[in-house]
Amino acid sequence: MIINVSGQNMDTGAAFQERSCELIEHIVEKYFTPAVSANVTLEKTDGGFYVRIRMNLTRRIELEASGFARDAHAALEDAGQHAEKRLRRHKRRLKNHRQQAEIPNDIISAPMSIYATASQLDIANGQDNDHREDAEQEDDSLPIIAELSYEVESLSVEQAVMRLELSGDSCLLFRNSGHMGLNMVHLRDDGTIGWVDPRGTRDLNEAS
Repeated sequence: MIINVSGQNMDTGAAFQERSCELIEHIVEKYFTPAVSANVTLEKTDGGFYVRIRMNLTRRIELEASGFARDAHAALEDAGQHAEKRLRRHKRRLKNHRQQAEIPNDIISAPMSIYATASQLDIANGQDNDHREDAEQEDDSLPIIAELSYEVESLSVEQAVMRLELSGDSCLLFRNSGHMGLNMVHLRDDGTIGWVDPRGTRDLNEAS
């Protein structure tokens, strides 16, 4: 497994790099062997140190966890504990996923546009509220800052929830393997996970 340890505008030091590699190897050996790669990023903030761990468990399953503390090594251990907690929670699902890894998984590559928000444009252009209103009257279209692609996989709802929790993302679009319709799971403000299934609504409409 490839492990990359880096600092954001700072030197991590040999001891931190060594401990990072030991921690990642321990976590992977305990919960998911073998993993593909891992990245550990250390950042110094005003109140202490922030560590982010991002592991590619497979080509399509990612785990992200973070930690914060006044000491860099303590922040690393905090991030490691969060990573272990997530993997421990989904250990059975990950094992089942590995057993089914040889089954072909239909993937659709859909175009994805990245739009700049109004606040980002204001900061970039240095505009106040009056100038913003004038600019909106001239052009109310949102500028596209990037054109990417989004891979929509065929997953069960249980698999989609696992992917969402492991990755730390806010939402995941997927094809429900039960009926191949588009579904979405998303992290709600209260910490729970919502599941959107338009196919279910369509079935209700057809029944009525």
